[in-house]
Amino acid sequence: MNEKELVAGVVSRDPEAFRTLMERHASFVINLAFRFLGTVADAEDVAQEVFLSLYQQPPRLNPVTKLSTWLYRVTVNRCLDFLRKRPHAHKTVSLDAPLSEDPEESSTLADRLPDLSTAIPREQVIQAERATLTRRAIAALPLALRAPLLLSSFEELSHEAIAQILQISPKAVERRIARAREILKHRLAPYL
Repeated sequence: MNEKELVAGVVSRDPEAFRTLMERHASFVINLAFRFLGTVADAEDVAQEVFLSLYQQPPRLNPVTKLSTWLYRVTVNRCLDFLRKRPHAHKTVSLDAPLSEDPEESSTLADRLPDLSTAIPREQVIQAERATLTRRAIAALPLALRAPLLLSSFEELSHEAIAQILQISPKAVERRIARAREILKHRLAPYL
């Protein structure tokens, strides 16, 4: 089933087309949501909402809009809604703070690993700590800056595609990405 047939099947509420759509795109939606939300459980919840909304209200796609663009838009919007509703979504995150309240995740990477002197080369530990600091810094960005940065840096979308997904101008996408990178550079400078 090609994309046009798949969309036609979903629009006509064909259960087989919907099942095929979920099989093809579930990992994409979950991965995208995970980049925004930071936990698999939250990402799976948002993915479920995305597919439920797709089933309840099939998209009215014009011939120019691709299904993937629609999925990006709906997933990003659901993630942003989720983050806005979460009570601690706008709280500043310290780069030195534990990752979460979960005891398994609350320690630093160095605390969770066995004997670092023999188990893992120092460069790998430093690289892992940098990745953790970067994730925290990205999570601390305002939503308006985080969304275009994630879509550009991790999903490798063009400014035009991001503009279409976020329903802003390509120039606004460019400015927001530049501002996000400037903030990250400033916040991460002492650690890198």
